[in-house]
Amino acid sequence: MSESTANDANGMDSIVNELYPYKDSSTVFASIPEVGRDVQEVLNEVHGFAAHEDAIGDKGQVSGSLYSGDHDHYHVLSQIFEEFAHVNVLQRDMYPSATKFEGEIIAMALEMLHGNGPDSDACGVVTSGGSESLITALYTYREQAARERGVRQPNVVIPKTAHVALDKGAHWLGIEVRHAPLGEDYLVDLTKMEELIDENTIAIVGSAGNYAHGLIDPIPELGQMALRHGIGLHVDGCLGGFLLPWIAENGVEITPWDFRVEGVTSISADTHKYGYALKGTSTLSYKTKSLRSYQYFTFPDWPGGLYLSPGFAGSRSGGLIASTWASLVLMGKSGYRKAAKEIYDAAQQMVIGIRNEIPELQVIGDPIFLVAFTSEVVDIYLVNDELKARGWRMNALQMPAALHFCITRPNAHPEVIARFLQDLKAAVAYASTHSGTPAQTGAMYGFGGTPKGNATLAFVMGGYLDAMHDLPPSE
Repeated sequence: MSESTANDANGMDSIVNELYPYKDSSTVFASIPEVGRDVQEVLNEVHGFAAHEDAIGDKGQVSGSLYSGDHDHYHVLSQIFEEFAHVNVLQRDMYPSATKFEGEIIAMALEMLHGNGPDSDACGVVTSGGSESLITALYTYREQAARERGVRQPNVVIPKTAHVALDKGAHWLGIEVRHAPLGEDYLVDLTKMEELIDENTIAIVGSAGNYAHGLIDPIPELGQMALRHGIGLHVDGCLGGFLLPWIAENGVEITPWDFRVEGVTSISADTHKYGYALKGTSTLSYKTKSLRSYQYFTFPDWPGGLYLSPGFAGSRSGGLIASTWASLVLMGKSGYRKAAKEIYDAAQQMVIGIRNEIPELQVIGDPIFLVAFTSEVVDIYLVNDELKARGWRMNALQMPAALHFCITRPNAHPEVIARFLQDLKAAVAYASTHSGTPAQTGAMYGFGGTPKGNATLAFVMGGYLDAMHDLPPSE
């Protein structure tokens, strides 16, 4: 076996062990068992998986991902989910409660986003998550541009830091994506963004805040840009949408980004992030009902009957909609404000600690709730290696190489942040003493950006996706 072949085999073994750690300790089912398993046996096994996997998150050592961390809250939402777990909300004649739940989720989101004034025509939908909200917005603007302006070769202009779900959706929908570069402040370069707009541009996008660095794009300026060109502006608030309003209500000055900004025509905001609902739900809000109508699909000539659908999904879970509604009304504004204060304070504690105590690192921008940091002195991926060894799960970034810590409720405790800063110092020291050693995390960074490099990365990433959906290889 050649060295490269051996490395490939070892790499695949590592992937399989990461994705399928229970292959040796539990039965692997390649077919439905002839006789159903004992209920308690299955419950015990699943409980073991969950307890093992929740352990690191419950310590507050995970960036993002777990937004509530309150198992009592999860339990109540799960009880409500159970009442409607069997429900398909398409069947409103059978389950009219879905109209109450969904309509009130949308109304509460609109009020939070300042879209519910006395003369407001704002409206919205509930989706399965941020990706569906973003892709649905793209579809809506594509249809609007086609029908109102005759656009047949649509493009969308987005910051380089906009969420990659927009690239994915545009790929599926036949929309050209034009990426605007960033300025030195890591925010979109407004002049260069406007230069990318032409007669076929269906909309522009800004983030509040973006996934990589947690920063809010200059939405007021983007709003004026959209108005000058007669196009829509979608604000991607999937990450910050259910957090930033409450940080602002606590007295922190936030860049304007919601429906109070002239030119904003749609906003996505995930209820399953800082709304603390179960995975996966999101909201997509529109400035007008006429804009929302472009996402609808109706088909009157099907033998199965008149078909109408608000979006991509067909069947949708009544349990998720009911439990999302419950999360909003159980938290209340006071609960959201309290959580927002704890998260903001923790983020500022982290920023101050890095800037004052770890000179090898540079914080990107002025963080509000997500702290991204890079380094010109040490390999940031070596820093990540040591943090991982110490039980922390960070998010590795590229262009530039960086890490971020998205602060959520499990992290929002002074002792957790103090422990992280202590470990981060040690990780920087580790990276300094191991300079030149290939990092285990982000090791292929820098190999992209060329046709050969990107093709290789695509092949590797495709193999990882295959492994996520296949059984582990037999011994």
